[in-house]
Amino acid sequence: MNQLCDADKLLLADLALTQKYAKELVQSELMEIELGLREAENDRVKKLNDLLMVLHKTGY
Repeated sequence: MNQLCDADKLLLADLALTQKYAKELVQSELMEIELGLREAENDRVKKLNDLLMVLHKTGY
């Protein structure tokens, strides 16, 4: 399976931000964790919540 290079990852992140999908992606991930559809460490959940707050405050 092919891996994304760092440049591709940055481009994808930029698209998610500029198209205003970043907040939706984070919210979706948190919902899946809450519903038990996806497992995550507490540290990841905290980081996702922090990221969601940053996205909200910055208008993304």
